[in-house]
Amino acid sequence: MPKTLSRREALALGGASFLGAVTLLAVGSESAFGDVQHGSTPVTPWPEAEKIIASVKKPRIPGRTRSVTEFGGVGDGTTDNTEAFRAGISALSAKGGGRLTVPAGTYLTGAIHLESRIDLHVEEGARILFSTDPAAYLPVVLTRFGGEECMSFSPFIYAYGKTDIAITGTGVIDGQASTTAWWPYTGSTSWGWQPGMPTSDADGAALDAMAESGVPVAQRVFGDGHYMRPTLIQPYNCQRVLISGVTTHRTPNWQLNPVLCTDVTIENVTASSHGPNNDGCDPESCNRVLITGCTFDTGDDCIAIKAGKNADGRRVNVPSQNIVIQQCEFFDGHGAITIGSEMTGGVRNVYARDNRCDSKNLNEGIRLKTNSMRGGFITDVHVRNMTIEEVADAVLIVDFFYGEGAGHGFNPVVKNISLQDVRVGTASYPLYAVGYPDDLITNISLTNVLVDTAKRSSVSKYTDNVTFTNVWVNGQKTEPPKPFATLADAFNDIGTGTAASPGNLDGSGRYLTRDSLAAAGLTPGAAVTHGALTYTWPTAAAGSNDNVAAGDETILLSGSGSTLGLLGLATHGNQSGTLTVNYSDGTADTATVAFSDWWHPVPSAGDEPVAGAMSSDNHAVGIFSFGVPLAAGKTVASVELPANANIHVFDLAIG
Repeated sequence: MPKTLSRREALALGGASFLGAVTLLAVGSESAFGDVQHGSTPVTPWPEAEKIIASVKKPRIPGRTRSVTEFGGVGDGTTDNTEAFRAGISALSAKGGGRLTVPAGTYLTGAIHLESRIDLHVEEGARILFSTDPAAYLPVVLTRFGGEECMSFSPFIYAYGKTDIAITGTGVIDGQASTTAWWPYTGSTSWGWQPGMPTSDADGAALDAMAESGVPVAQRVFGDGHYMRPTLIQPYNCQRVLISGVTTHRTPNWQLNPVLCTDVTIENVTASSHGPNNDGCDPESCNRVLITGCTFDTGDDCIAIKAGKNADGRRVNVPSQNIVIQQCEFFDGHGAITIGSEMTGGVRNVYARDNRCDSKNLNEGIRLKTNSMRGGFITDVHVRNMTIEEVADAVLIVDFFYGEGAGHGFNPVVKNISLQDVRVGTASYPLYAVGYPDDLITNISLTNVLVDTAKRSSVSKYTDNVTFTNVWVNGQKTEPPKPFATLADAFNDIGTGTAASPGNLDGSGRYLTRDSLAAAGLTPGAAVTHGALTYTWPTAAAGSNDNVAAGDETILLSGSGSTLGLLGLATHGNQSGTLTVNYSDGTADTATVAFSDWWHPVPSAGDEPVAGAMSSDNHAVGIFSFGVPLAAGKTVASVELPANANIHVFDLAIG
């Protein structure tokens, strides 16, 4: 029986509510609760984080300073300053390096290429405004697009093979991308594309094919006449890189993307761009990286650690490793801290501490995304002292089904993941981790995690050694997820009700009325026969959970027969999802389950009618049965429901 959080225990944790919890630990404080646990062996990863920080070397840049205005730069927003930036950088480089300042004003330019020992310093009130003309980013340079090397448009600020480079100051770096420039190449009308306009789809497919077939990088040319969106800032194969203080805005693609770099410091940067694929910071195949004191407000992942994609990632075969993320603030985005999906070269030794998520528009807190085409590894990822206001999906998600999914021959290795001292307001899942039957996710530990409100229970499938220590969810101390003994144990939704005890089946306050169900013979505990299947209508009292809004729950169910039946319905249109039947001999089958919308009593999704009823607003609705064929001669051991909360299941039966 789960233990309820007492007031004393709640206060010891900083309060049972999120507002109390977020004040428990000051930024930079040590852990209040001790070491992370992997199984029975204590692990103290945080001294390693200190070693990484101490090892990251900053650029060594001479003290001489010149202004871009000395080389003809004009900050009027219309003069082309491409040559002024080039001349200023060249002049300083010829003297051994130094700082090129950009004073207050708006400086229109094409690509800026840094040389060794150069600091591009964007002063307060200065804005570097990049041209919307693709020709301003030619000739092509060696770059990566989606984790694959190619020759394409220059990133807006670029360096290749340089040492000791910096971009500093408190000014703005503005890519000037919009629904009329760069973003329409996505092919999405949401980003300005209209029928007849070009997209990058063909280019992306061609690059994938070239990489898979081993075409030399020099022959993978995508410049004039192609439509790949460049990144905003990309140091490539550089050593000792510093990006400090600046704000990035309106970027065509990823914002900060160091590739194959060593000793990278990104500090006090504001990455603020809400366009497509506008990740905030994507260190890719980099070693010794410190991301500190930054603010992220993005159109995609805030931070996404990467290491190449598929065949090209295996060819280059360089991991991202030894990365510390600390004292950052995350606002809008997909994942706050993400690894993948382009992680074929591997990712290891990632430490995130003292970070805050202060938005209702984040999807995930910590997200590890991969699949069986990526391969590679994600190991030793540790998170401590993190507060999260709200995430739409999971606090921690480990997703093996991103993109191409299973069955492609390159299973990833994912192990040693820990969350410690994490405070969450609202989430759908505390933990969502699903591996493959032949590829388990190993060693996940949650320690001192408080989730004020979770809409769903944690999900853990094809995992090994998942541990919860002092984990509190919805006011109850919880253990790692296990299969539910019965479907009723998994009930998480109130689909039926009365005026005095209403339900909320569809999220809009509508429900099946108990009077109409009784008139159809569906009283609590009643047998409901449909062909060879005999269901039992839930016995739950009015106003109590009486169905499962499906979300990958595993239900223990034993029996043999020809058909597995699901008694249920769909909300928000016809719905479908993948169900797994596990047999006692260790084998499993999958099947697509589909239900018709309850608002239309005549089924149209391959299911069959069982009964009619009325909704709480007096609309005729339907309840349906869907049958899944079972393997002959085998005994069912358990059933894994689809991951679709718009499918509502009231009972399971074998016939």
